[in-house]
Amino acid sequence: MSLKLKSAPATGAVTLAEAKDYLRIADSQNDAEIASLVLALTERAELWTGRSFVDQSWTFWLDSLPITKSCYARQIEIPRPPLQSVTHIKTYDAVGTGAVFPASSYFVDTVSSPGRIVLQEGHSWPAGGLRLANAVEIEFIAGYGSVGAVPPALREGILLWMKVLFSGKTKLFESDESTPGLADLHRGEIPPQTLTLWKPYQLMRL
Repeated sequence: MSLKLKSAPATGAVTLAEAKDYLRIADSQNDAEIASLVLALTERAELWTGRSFVDQSWTFWLDSLPITKSCYARQIEIPRPPLQSVTHIKTYDAVGTGAVFPASSYFVDTVSSPGRIVLQEGHSWPAGGLRLANAVEIEFIAGYGSVGAVPPALREGILLWMKVLFSGKTKLFESDESTPGLADLHRGEIPPQTLTLWKPYQLMRL
């Protein structure tokens, strides 16, 4: 299986104005760099928690439909919750011809975390004749909604990490950095205060 981001969110989990206000920065000299930092920290937070924050579109590929012993399983778990909706399910035969699986044949469970696709009663997955790799394509939208809908603890954790990165600095990037970037972010570990806020949202696997 594989997961590919199709449409990234236009913004991070906090706005530029919120970040500048939290850091008590009034000028606009480093606006572009601060916005980049917000995006980088949001991506790091999403990776650590296993979640999607602001709405985004993904393509989930499976080599085959799930099978439990001798019968087909009736559900597919969708990664990167919270699941908002499923755009389509397609299957591909041995020569690469795609077919859309009817939406009336399955139920989209957006309440569970992670979300699920569950077969309706009296329906079954397409059987046989599928190609050996990436035979099933599931396109879906995940996220809490807009920036303001992201849980406060996740947003606060990002802001706290930004504050740590700015601590003791008069500006975001030092003048002797060969490439303006996020050196401190990649070198350092996640601050303990941020981990405390994010921990309840981390997906646990048995």
